[in-house]
Amino acid sequence: MKKKIVIGFALCLIGNNMYSQQVNYLGNLYDFIENTSVFELNQEEGRAYYIPEKHISLNGEWKFFWSDVPEGIPADFYSETFSDKKWNMIKVPSNWEMEGYGDKLFRNVSSPFRSRAPEVPREYNPTGAYRKTFNIPASWKGDQVFLRMEKVASASFVWINGQEVGYNEGAQEPAEYNITKYLKPGKNTIAVHVVKYSDGYYLEGQDYWRLAGIFDDVRIYATPSVRLFDWYVVTDLDKTYTDAILDLTVDVKKYTNEPSATYQVKATLLNTEKHSVAELTSESFTMSQPGKKQVKFNHNIVNPKKWTSETPYLYTLKMELMSSAGNVQDVVQTQIGFKKTEIRAEVFYLNGVPLKINAQNSHMQHPESGHVMNEETIRKDFEILKQFNFNAVRTSHYPPVNRYLELANEYGLYIIDEAGTEAHATEYISNKKEFTEMYRERVRQMVLRDRNYPCILFWSAGNESGEGFNITEAINEGRKYDHTRYWMYGGNAYAHPAEDIIGPRYPNPLELEMLTGIIPDSTDIRPSFMDEYLSVAGNGGGGLDDYWRVIYSHPRLMGGAIWDFVSIGLTERIRMIKDKSPYSTPTNLMGNAKLVKGIHGNALDLNGHDQWLEVYRQSNVEINTDKLTLTCEVFPRKLVSSSGSFITKGSYQFGLQQNGKESLDFYLFTNEQYVLNVPLPADWEGRWHQLSGVYDGQEMSVYIDGNKVGSLAASGHITNFPFPVNIGRNAEKHGQETNVYICDALLDNAGIFTEAVLPENYKPENAVLWLDFENETDKGNFYSYGIGGRTYGSIWPDRSVQPEMWQMKKSVQPISVTLVDAEKGWVEVWNRNHFVDASVYRTRWFLEADGDIIEEGEISFQVPPLTKKIIQIPYHKPEILPGKEYRVTIGSFLKNNEIWASAGHEVAWDQLELSSWHIQPSESAKPSGKLTFRETPSNVTVSG
Repeated sequence: MKKKIVIGFALCLIGNNMYSQQVNYLGNLYDFIENTSVFELNQEEGRAYYIPEKHISLNGEWKFFWSDVPEGIPADFYSETFSDKKWNMIKVPSNWEMEGYGDKLFRNVSSPFRSRAPEVPREYNPTGAYRKTFNIPASWKGDQVFLRMEKVASASFVWINGQEVGYNEGAQEPAEYNITKYLKPGKNTIAVHVVKYSDGYYLEGQDYWRLAGIFDDVRIYATPSVRLFDWYVVTDLDKTYTDAILDLTVDVKKYTNEPSATYQVKATLLNTEKHSVAELTSESFTMSQPGKKQVKFNHNIVNPKKWTSETPYLYTLKMELMSSAGNVQDVVQTQIGFKKTEIRAEVFYLNGVPLKINAQNSHMQHPESGHVMNEETIRKDFEILKQFNFNAVRTSHYPPVNRYLELANEYGLYIIDEAGTEAHATEYISNKKEFTEMYRERVRQMVLRDRNYPCILFWSAGNESGEGFNITEAINEGRKYDHTRYWMYGGNAYAHPAEDIIGPRYPNPLELEMLTGIIPDSTDIRPSFMDEYLSVAGNGGGGLDDYWRVIYSHPRLMGGAIWDFVSIGLTERIRMIKDKSPYSTPTNLMGNAKLVKGIHGNALDLNGHDQWLEVYRQSNVEINTDKLTLTCEVFPRKLVSSSGSFITKGSYQFGLQQNGKESLDFYLFTNEQYVLNVPLPADWEGRWHQLSGVYDGQEMSVYIDGNKVGSLAASGHITNFPFPVNIGRNAEKHGQETNVYICDALLDNAGIFTEAVLPENYKPENAVLWLDFENETDKGNFYSYGIGGRTYGSIWPDRSVQPEMWQMKKSVQPISVTLVDAEKGWVEVWNRNHFVDASVYRTRWFLEADGDIIEEGEISFQVPPLTKKIIQIPYHKPEILPGKEYRVTIGSFLKNNEIWASAGHEVAWDQLELSSWHIQPSESAKPSGKLTFRETPSNVTVSG
């Protein structure tokens, strides 16, 4: 597969010389980052993930320079002789916003700027320049040397020793460059120029924090000049799902013009004890010219252990490139699993078994590191998922880090691997031909990287990217590289014509059953997986039992994924500003808002990028008087004309709001909306001004620098609306879909009065709010959800479990027990597992009277998977006492330690009400007296 790049601009890039010439990246920056034909340059093709033994990590400290626009980066920063001594250091991998550069912006649908694909904002496009030196080991002499960058957001240019190496777009896909010819003995220098917004960013409109930087591993590795480049492993099970054909397709690549040589590929399959299960060798082949040779061979494997979420058995596959003399030229070792997926008669099967999928949607998210994921966090997430009976994750909405998939193989979690193609703010580009290759490339990179992982259950072509033909093109592209798995697409329509597995999204249980579960084959033969069906944002998350009753009742329904797993909060400091009015109103600096030197001491510095002062709701600022004064001193800057929300209480109640470059609005609402629009002075930007809006019950007036510049007749008491006072933001309209710069200005002496007060008479003691921004007080930490954020998540950012997780665990527990006959102890045991007998668990029962255990025992449930069986619990009916309630509680526990939980972990429980045993107490036996109630901060006590 040759990567084709079409260059549509008049540089020295035309023809066959485009890969060899230096093209002056930075001098032609916008011809790259706004050109949909250029999304990669000089890269290796996509391949299966593997890092050879001969490698060095470039993770660690890098020199770093940040600018809010690309033009602010030194033009020659990539030069070997450039001095970076005055630059700061930054960790790699990291998101630079998490390291104190730029602003953390959360968006759901909209981009943080006005979208005009493929154009990017010129006035604000955060850019980082990175530099690092490294040494190539002398033992690598004669090898081919490669640079691999796993994830960089969103566009990056690379230089080695001052020479242009290549270019990449796509935050979530790897970029790999052959840097052999750019290296020299001893010390070498790498320079990387990262731009946050490019035309590729229009396919990165995910519902999450919009963060940038080099945020995954960077490595340099060496291979022989003839190497094992890529491989595709297919484990095709026979009709009885017993034996398998291990089918290998291996790409061998030659890089140099060395003399022809003959090779073979040898593959050895090893079990977990490292014993050889099978050896297979390809036919001999000759490599004469630079390029690739594809080798195919297979072997019958007798009854291999199968990989499932319940039995995640992994084999090691060792592949060796052998010379004609029998020497090992190159070696690769990876883990594989034997499994097969099928769709038959609208039902999805794994290894011949109809499968139900209980999934969570999950971002790569951490409260301290943003989108940088470490192994400890991944393991913690997987332990929680398995302990709460989830068997799958949809990687919303991009491919995860490599270690995530390696560990999913081990833990036994199905992965719905999703391409990074979300164009939520500009869904129309799914019908734009100029974006087609970009869609294809992101899917191709994902499939080639991940297709050998057994945990990948099926693929997703992306999320909320429109319903256009580019979705079909993306799926068709993916099918070229993996014929063993099926495709879905996370669109908002009921189904897309190209997908093998349909939705719907967010139906209620009745809709799911009536519109999808019972639809006959003649209507639509595709199975259903709800890639999002229940949102736990805020207080959501109900109806799980109802959903799963429907899912279990209809073979077509595969299950679904909850939105979503990890709460997206980022750790921020609580930074309070003192209200100097008599009311001491609580306030908090939000985002990167800060105090800087102003003209009267300190001032509030807001740059327009989700920075503001939150004024918490308190009766003194819930205003319904017939008089009002708003005032502040303001130093407007270049982005203020985008919004300029100086002091507001929503869009209607009252506010001082700049309106473009020419005017300003003072507005309020009594029995109707009044808006006084006044012109701004010619010297508005770049100077301090005193600004006031005054309402005396009859007239509204605006004063700028002590001069009355406009008035409007108005009357009535102000209507109070349920929005907080904000400085630098309008809480009613500046939320997750904000695409303006909310307030780029310095502010000082901001005040609100419930009287009509002229500028010369402002006194803090007469105000209901007065902020002079002289000092801030640190009050600890909180989790920020961004501007207008919602509390997503089934677990908190620190991985503590939220209460709804216990219901999620219960509704889909692998063993379900229902009462059949209370007198004789007969129960129906339903083993919902797909591949293991219920006897894998230790099961205990407890007969209880009013919660006191009166008899207990242990029982082995010999129930095959996906089977119901009537079993007798051997309890004895006691003497029944009036007034007591009798129940039998049954719990199933792990017998052995697992990677995700220790022996004794409870996987399922049921409590069966023995209501036929209940005898009402006599009237004289009924309790009497009074109940007392006592509540403390930590306890509620009821006695009596």
